[in-house]
Amino acid sequence: MDLIPVPEIVAAFVVAVVAVGIRFAWRTGRARLGRRAETAPRQATGGGDPERLRARLVASCVLMVMISIPLILHLVPPNGMYGFRTGTTRSSPAIWYQANAFMGWVLSIAAVASATLLMVLPARAKRWMVWTLFYGPLFGAIVLSFVYESRL
Repeated sequence: MDLIPVPEIVAAFVVAVVAVGIRFAWRTGRARLGRRAETAPRQATGGGDPERLRARLVASCVLMVMISIPLILHLVPPNGMYGFRTGTTRSSPAIWYQANAFMGWVLSIAAVASATLLMVLPARAKRWMVWTLFYGPLFGAIVLSFVYESRL
């Protein structure tokens, strides 16, 4: 039984089910919009509907919160696929669990902050502002995680 990495298989299965579910919901939503939405002209800047972009980014924030919950709850053992993987965290299980729990918390907080900011952003906001509000807090969470990991 030691040869079968059960927690990693379960984590990969959960991520795959969530990804398939989001993809199914995405396609179902597009099918309901009808043909008119598919034939609508795109903006010259490579755009599309700004509200659709905002909805996708908020959905991505929800997915990040879901992915960070197992990290917070110390359910993810040291592995090579999922978690905050650095040389220090992979060398010690104690550091792995502490660093991953911290990253799970700050990633969740950053994702909630990003989603909140994206929802209150005015509809006429520039595209760069939408992307900045999405990536800014997430980048901050990653930087904080590296700072925390270096102090362990």
